[in-house]
Parts: sequence; C-alpha cells; structure tokens
Amino acid sequence: MRRLLIAAAVLLAACESEPPRPVVVYVPTEYEERASNWLPESGLAVTVIAGDSSANTDKIIAKQDSPNADVLITSGVFDIWRAADEGAMRPLNSAAFESIPDELKDPESAWVALGQQSSLIGFTESAPDIPIASYADLGSAELAGQLCLTSSDLPANRALIGMLIEDLGLKPAERVVRSWVRNLAQAPFATEAELVDALESGACSGAIISAFPETGALTRIAPGPTYRDIQGIGVTRHAKNSDAGQRLVEWALSESPALEPVNSNGKNIGIAGWRDEDARLLAERAGYR
Repeated sequence: MRRLLIAAAVLLAACESEPPRPVVVYVPTEYEERASNWLPESGLAVTVIAGDSSANTDKIIAKQDSPNADVLITSGVFDIWRAADEGAMRPLNSAAFESIPDELKDPESAWVALGQQSSLIGFTESAPDIPIASYADLGSAELAGQLCLTSSDLPANRALIGMLIEDLGLKPAERVVRSWVRNLAQAPFATEAELVDALESGACSGAIISAFPETGALTRIAPGPTYRDIQGIGVTRHAKNSDAGQRLVEWALSESPALEPVNSNGKNIGIAGWRDEDARLLAERAGYR
C-alpha cells in the first residue's frame, strides 16, 4: 500500500508539473507576426500555425490539419463561413460573442468577426468633381480611364460583389462591375499597396479602397450602403483544447478594437460568404481579374 501511495504521489506531481496544452491557432500568413506577438498576451500557451487562409480552412474541413487546430482565424468572411457551413466549427458561448452586432456573427454562433474592413471610395485632388453616392457611380462616363481597383481575388472585393448581387440582383450587379472595368486606368492590382502607389503617382484618380492605408490627400467616401468584409474567428469542431480555445476567442474579442457601425445594408455578412461563388463567376464574366 505504501508503495502504491508513493507511486500515486509521484504521478500526481508529474502531472502538476506538466505545462498546459497550448491552444493551436491557424492564422493567415499575413497575420502571423501580429498573432505570434499578440495572442500570448492572453496568458494562455499558444501555438500559431500560419498559412494561406483558404488552404488552412480546407485542411480543417477535411480534418487534415496537423497539429489539430483549436481556433481558426481567417482573412475574410468566405473562409470562416464555409468552415461553419461544412460543420467544422463549434458554437461559441460567451458574453463577448453576445456583444458583437448581429450582422457580424454567425446566427448559429459558429463564428464571429474579429475585425472588419469597409470598402470605401477614394478620390485624389485631381478627380473630376462629380457626385458619387454609391459603388455604381464609379461606372460614370466622367471617370473613363481614371479608375483603379485591386484584384477580384481579394476577399474584400468578392464580399463587395456578393453583397451587390444580394441587393441589386445578379444582372444589375454585373452591369455595375462591367462599368468599373470599362473605366479602368490599369489592370487591377494584386495588392492595395500597389493601388495606393498608383493613386499617389497620378495613374488614376478614383478607387475602391479600404479604410486602412494612409496616403496623401485622398478623400474617402462611405457610399450608401457601405459593404465590408471581416476577419473571422471561431473554435473548431474537432479542437483538442476547446475550452482554452473558447477562452482565447473571448479574450481576443475583448481586446480587439470595437467594431464601429457602418452604413450597411443591415444584412448578415455571412451572405457575402454564401454568394462568393456567384461573385467569382460574375467577376470572370465581366473581365474583372
């Protein structure tokens, strides 16, 4: 009996000395540095796995992620939406989740917006003085040869087109996108940094641009409604450390900047995820690369 008690005590001491299991967080490559520096501030042990947002999501849906993801962060709504749609996410249950506007979280609590990116209209001082109140106005003849866009492959642009389809219908939305293409000064840019360089060089005078980049004398207009994309976050269905994953999501939401209201269409951002394939095909037909 004495030997059994000693063995049990040794085993208990060994268990108590084991470090806590880290929360495995899959993040887009472009968020790796920030996530690696920021998430450990939660006080939880964290392992960050970086990769293409779409590829990360594919692995988690197919249960081919190794190590197994506890938390998924995506660069746009489409990836977090389809992870939930494929049953790869588990419901969140926290006060932090409840505080997020309904437009920016899954109706079944599978994901929530960690951040958002509004698609604004930007103009330089050399732009023609014409009224611009909507994205459709960027197809105006006065802007012929003066418009710059980033690629339709970027999540924010696909979300924008998806919501145009939802609000206007497929054919009217396609007419809008075709009018943008007719007004292009150059082929769409791969990154917003390249687009900003084109604006600053005078290669174009108008653009669809996010609220983030800082650049000279650029006027930003929030059209009505203003469309947006999100960075999504949630706990995976097959998480090995789901309780700690939930705590990490709660902490991240509490530490993130408040999601400022925009003049949106009042519809759940998940619709943009659902419409992503329609948006991709529309952009292809319209010649918007």
